[in-house]
Amino acid sequence: MPAFKINNLKSLTKKIHESQRKWRDKNWKKTIVEHGDEIEEILEKISVFNKWENRLKSKNVARKLFPEIFIDAFSSVHFACFGFYKYANMCLRSELETTLRLVFFYTHPVEFKWWLEGNMAYKNILNPAKDVWGQGFLYFENLENVQKFEKNCGDNKKIFSAKKFTNLYSFLSQFIHTSAGHFQSRPGKFSPAYSVEEFKKWLDRCKEVQNYINILLALSFSDVFKKMSKSARDSILTKGIGNEYKNILKKTLNL
Repeated sequence: MPAFKINNLKSLTKKIHESQRKWRDKNWKKTIVEHGDEIEEILEKISVFNKWENRLKSKNVARKLFPEIFIDAFSSVHFACFGFYKYANMCLRSELETTLRLVFFYTHPVEFKWWLEGNMAYKNILNPAKDVWGQGFLYFENLENVQKFEKNCGDNKKIFSAKKFTNLYSFLSQFIHTSAGHFQSRPGKFSPAYSVEEFKKWLDRCKEVQNYINILLALSFSDVFKKMSKSARDSILTKGIGNEYKNILKKTLNL
């Protein structure tokens, strides 16, 4: 492979390389300086996925999907630090959806095989559902531990039946579909730029996504969760879920 030499690049490639290097370095450093603690908190939330992957990877579905969950999460952080807030939110939607697929496919090997093969046979069963788990999020709402969790939450904290999950998923989907108001560019501003307002909006959504993912994994794989060491469980409860829901989860699972 030839050595990289900037002067050997063709004109347009050289121009975009030089321009992106300037704004990437500027935005990244500005974001890290202003929000270093918050970014560290997000990375700690993401890091606890290792504890899930290590214990679930005996099944092919976990080996296939966990790396995608990781790359979506880390890509979201990278995009946000570079000032690409639209794409940071797109990654969060993908991360959330991949987790839903992991939970569903873990106990549905036939559908997983169809999905991997691009076989649309499941649509004949779940028609007119667009997702392999059926219409909306009713499949997850009807999981026994999810229902117990929701009862323990109280109306102000319910995630599924109060449509918090649905609303978050729908909001993130607007970035996928480039709905008005969810553009990356702004009038008179083409290059990405650090925005404290946009970063904080992404940060709140990112925390919410990581919390919901860890809650759903704990409820869906409660037997695995209970067999973890106390330090591993505490790490997931404290870093991955946080104070708002950790005691509710402990009560639900009798920890």
